[in-house]
Amino acid sequence: MSQISRRERSEVVKTTHGPVQGFESSGMKSFLGIPYAAPPVGDLRWRPPISPSRWTETLEAVDFGSICAQDTSCFPGFGAKSTTEDCLYLNVYVPKSRQEEGNEAPHPVMVLFPGGGLFCGGSNDYDPRNLVEQGDIIFVSLNYRLGIFGFFSHPAINAEDHPVGNYGIMDQQFALNWVQHNIEAFGGDPRNVTIMGESAGGISVMVHLAAPQSRGLFHRAIVQSGGSPPSVVYPSLPSLETKGVALALAAGCKEPTAISLRMMSTEAILAANAVPPGSFGVGEYTVGLMEDGVIVPQGLRERFNHGQFSRVPLLIGVNRDEFSWFQGMMELATNNPVSADMYPHALAMTLSAAAQLRISSAKISPEKMRSILQRYPLKIDSNPAKVLSAAVGDASIISTCGRRTTRIIRQFVSHVYAYEFDVPDSPVSWPEPSFPYDSGHAQDLQFLFPGFCGGSGIPRTLNGAQQQLAKRMVEYWTTFARNGRPTITEGSTSTNLVWKAYDTEKDNIMLLCTPVPRMVDGWGQRHNSDFWDSMYI
Repeated sequence: MSQISRRERSEVVKTTHGPVQGFESSGMKSFLGIPYAAPPVGDLRWRPPISPSRWTETLEAVDFGSICAQDTSCFPGFGAKSTTEDCLYLNVYVPKSRQEEGNEAPHPVMVLFPGGGLFCGGSNDYDPRNLVEQGDIIFVSLNYRLGIFGFFSHPAINAEDHPVGNYGIMDQQFALNWVQHNIEAFGGDPRNVTIMGESAGGISVMVHLAAPQSRGLFHRAIVQSGGSPPSVVYPSLPSLETKGVALALAAGCKEPTAISLRMMSTEAILAANAVPPGSFGVGEYTVGLMEDGVIVPQGLRERFNHGQFSRVPLLIGVNRDEFSWFQGMMELATNNPVSADMYPHALAMTLSAAAQLRISSAKISPEKMRSILQRYPLKIDSNPAKVLSAAVGDASIISTCGRRTTRIIRQFVSHVYAYEFDVPDSPVSWPEPSFPYDSGHAQDLQFLFPGFCGGSGIPRTLNGAQQQLAKRMVEYWTTFARNGRPTITEGSTSTNLVWKAYDTEKDNIMLLCTPVPRMVDGWGQRHNSDFWDSMYI
């Protein structure tokens, strides 16, 4: 059993597809690599997931399953190269105290959709030990199809009689159904499930709020740096078919029938989609989330604006310097730092590209560009890339996907809790560009998942003050999962530590900072959000 001694094995748990046995480590039991769907290979490529074959012998759930095929050349430290499409596995983590104390009360359940732009990443790097042991919850993480394998539009496939396009979202829904049918056997409460995710994982959470097939599969939601669906417009399935056709040709599929498309090798698809060396991008033909009209409803933004979504308690927030991570990845991929002379043009180009990638809805006219430069001037001692990152981050992830989405949801849901993570000296797991990441995108994850480093970065250790913040964040997250309100017991008499629900007029957030987090008003003022809202489409 993969170097796990008999003494360390957990009890055997019976699932709907067969018995599984994990292992015990300190205060947690881990069941890794459980197949929740059949491998989506061969004729099952670009089809909705189906149940795995049943097994009778106990499955040794002690190793992670494979992550989805991906190429992460442009994102050093995040994700890991993989050429397998056999990736539909999940992991269940259970507090050991349940068995030792004879506690039969069902535990709240947290389900994580890993981030990575819907084209890279996986569940293996998210160590939930603190959430499980400190928060006394059951944690589930999963892999789902990514990139071209998870989000694909081609006329030959789209003509088939099954849901098409957003296969990665279908995988997530299939996993949520698995949780409903199996988590009770692990001691979890299927009536108290919180879905959570950062970046693309947060986008996924938002999609499930609006997706009809996801209704009733969860009861609370946590979105970290990924609230775009209520605020931006996503493309339709037919509008992306030309990319699928171009990919097939680039991969050597001369007569693209459904059969021949499914016969293309994984390696050929990855090679055809690869971004040329020295350039930056997620793939030549990658399409990402689309409005297919069945899995992801059409008019997604309008549905949110009209309250047509699951109105569950929501914890949502952003990082203070969101775009610095993306700008750093661009600089590392292209080896082309932004100079002072380049700054105005680079800012205009980046904002326009962000709009095309649907993380911003700003129309950049010359008049608006002059106004932007007035608010984000390049001073003598400024790093141009850092100033650029502040402008693009404020315009996109923070103001559009964070604050605007929070205000939209708050119109229909009273229990909405907003935050901003601001720890500029947090450890960095990826290569550093010519400027500091500060509180960049994904920097918050190591505070919830010890040693998080994106899958292929270098794990770092939090200092004393950061560890205290991490402890408080874990308690906020897990108490929210338990009862829909983020609270802490330590220092509960301090009004600063009481996380109040979002008030549109106060524009209040919990500022997650060291040495002590605190409530502050005027979220939008910190990021010129009203200015960016004036450009909103």
